[in-house]
Formats: sequence, structure tokens, C-alpha cells
Amino acid sequence: MIGARLRHECGWSDARILNLSSRGLMVRARQAPPLGVYVEIHRGTHRIVARVVWAEQDLFGARTQDDIALDAITGGDEAPLPVAANLNDDRRDWRRRPPPAERHEQSRRSSRRMEFACIALFASAAAFLAFDTVAEVLSKPLRMVEARLAGG
Repeated sequence: MIGARLRHECGWSDARILNLSSRGLMVRARQAPPLGVYVEIHRGTHRIVARVVWAEQDLFGARTQDDIALDAITGGDEAPLPVAANLNDDRRDWRRRPPPAERHEQSRRSSRRMEFACIALFASAAAFLAFDTVAEVLSKPLRMVEARLAGG
């Protein structure tokens, strides 16, 4: 098993390369990406770009277009990465993007807040305009009454 970092449409996560060949690899991750998705696997300074050809639960197989430098990936030219104790611990990856359903819910909540703020702003403007109009309408007769009383 070789420790690595995996990037796909849901963001970054830890992964383990279980099997490696010249044009493909089998990987264990927190959750397997969907079929057909392109993934990027980082091992030290090496990057492998591959397309997922099979997936089940936390395992998936990916095929690359170019040959993989097997010696470089397996640690022939650099020290192996430390192995993470728990693949399910999200605290390690502070740059993790939330899953699409959670991003959708966050977007929905922020749009509701913005809608409420706009309605409150328009209601406040309408109330101020109504107050100003009523004050202007009532001021003319009150000025006339005041003039009659003063001249009286």
C-alpha cells in the first residue's frame, strides 16, 4: 500500500494505491468517484491523471493514457509518504469542499437571506415614502389652519 492524495470533482482526500501497473492502478479512498470521472493522484512530486473505469464502495480502478513511472511512484527515487491513521478524519484536510448536496443547501440558505434583506429594504423604503407623502399631504391644511389661528 502506498499513501497518496486524490483529487476529483468533490475535492481532495487521502487515498491508498493498492495495485499499480504501467497504465492503471487500483485505489482505496474514502468514497470511490463515479465511473468516467477523471482523477488526479499525487504521490510526493509525482502526479497521475487517470479515468475511473470501475468503482465499488471505497475501491476503484483507473486507467491512464500515458505510462506510469512505477519506480518513482513506489518510492525508488524518494522517501514514502507517511500513512494516515484514519481515512475518515476530515479535520486533516481544511481545504475540503463540501459535497454537492451540502453546497446546494448552503447556496439555498444564502439566497433566502439575500431575498429577506431585499424585501426588508424595499419595505423600509416604501414605509419611508408613505410617511413622507402623508406628512406632505397633511402639512398644507395644517399650515392653513395655523395661519388662520395666528391671523385670527
